[in-house]
Amino acid sequence: MNKQYEEVDIKRIADFHNTLSHCPIHLFGLKREGEGDYKFTYSAGSMLDESGISVKPLPGTNLHDLYSKELIAGWTDQLEKAFSGDTQTADINLGIRTIRTTIYPVFGKNHDVLEVVGTSYMASETDAQLTLEQNLKKFKQLFNHALEAIVLCRSNMEIAEVNDRACELLQLSKEELIGKSAEAFFIKNGKEVIRSKWEEVLHGKKITGEFRYRTPDGYVREIEYSCEKDIVDHLHVTILKDVTDQKLTEQKLLKAETLNVVGELAAGVAHEIRNPLTSLKGFVQLIQNQTDDFNQYLSIILSEVDRIEHIIKEFLVLSKSNSQNFEMACVADIIRDTVDLLNTQAIMKNIEIKTEIADQLPLVFCDPMQLKQVFINFVKNAIEASSVGGCVEVKINLCEKKECVKIQIRDYGCGMDEIVLKKIGKPFFTTKDEGTGLGLMVSTNIIKHHNGKLDVKSKKGKGTDFIISIPVK
Repeated sequence: MNKQYEEVDIKRIADFHNTLSHCPIHLFGLKREGEGDYKFTYSAGSMLDESGISVKPLPGTNLHDLYSKELIAGWTDQLEKAFSGDTQTADINLGIRTIRTTIYPVFGKNHDVLEVVGTSYMASETDAQLTLEQNLKKFKQLFNHALEAIVLCRSNMEIAEVNDRACELLQLSKEELIGKSAEAFFIKNGKEVIRSKWEEVLHGKKITGEFRYRTPDGYVREIEYSCEKDIVDHLHVTILKDVTDQKLTEQKLLKAETLNVVGELAAGVAHEIRNPLTSLKGFVQLIQNQTDDFNQYLSIILSEVDRIEHIIKEFLVLSKSNSQNFEMACVADIIRDTVDLLNTQAIMKNIEIKTEIADQLPLVFCDPMQLKQVFINFVKNAIEASSVGGCVEVKINLCEKKECVKIQIRDYGCGMDEIVLKKIGKPFFTTKDEGTGLGLMVSTNIIKHHNGKLDVKSKKGKGTDFIISIPVK
């Protein structure tokens, strides 16, 4: 059939329908200017616009002139398929009306589609009922095969319908669930809670929560729920999710975090004890070397100190407590106290601690005790890394921009290679035979809490340089 014959035939049918009053059928033709852009080539019979008013578009009228872009977007797929050569049928909802439209392609000599012609008519109640039944069938399929457990309840909390996943979760059949009150599955005071929350659902509020459910075989499961009103006519939907495994994981993480906090507290206590203990042991040994009096008692003291040190070494931990007492303090005074404290240990190894402190250094806002602990750690490490007869240099000055007080602690000992340098500061990593690997990590955290910066430079066999920068403001 050629195009001219088709146009004549369609015109004849259209004229016939125009002789009928209130013709329920609309005949039309459309040309495609581009995807989503369609224009009428003719129109005959009854046609409704988006507001339900009868119209008769003239040739050249764009489909967009009668219907919104959103509505046309829903038809684009069928129209494009028709322009590709396939006959299409679609139901178009306009308010309470349902228009059924069938679209036919019109081919040219080269078998390309020149335009499409269509017929539209008001779908009968039978057709509408059929469509409703088809939609309900699709809904039931989606409902029953949903991955989430879904329960539909009436306003009195009576269960009206459940899907297969809900039966699987609650370990009950549909017959055992439908008709029962949803509150029956809550344990103890959970029933009062859900009753009060259900009132919120009936007032249009979406609720969420958790409850414990005892399965028929006696296991208690943690179930998360969310309820919303009137998702389906006069039925309120509840979605259930088994979070038992998730809760167990959260408990394990909480326990691990608690142990971590306890470990950090214990680490701080152990490290704080170890620093004064080192000084105490050094002074006792110094007294013991200078006199033979009370040697028996001094030996007992050293033995007990060694025992305390052994206990501390066994007390493996991660970091120290974050309690801080900030005040304006002089870093130079803190360094002098540190050097005086560790001078005894240095003298015992025949190591000289050289200090070089700039004049008129500004005060810094800090926790003096924590900074003292940092300096003790670094100076003590420098002494231990130095060989007998060596020296440790401690320098304090302002940085070039005068924004920070810079503390430099340098030894000329064994030094570290790049591999070891990357690992320092990690928990339990140490190059010492009797170290815990905590000192540098604790010191790094303290410097971080002071908004400071730590730079470490080291070369194997050349020594190590620790540079600590503490902001003045």
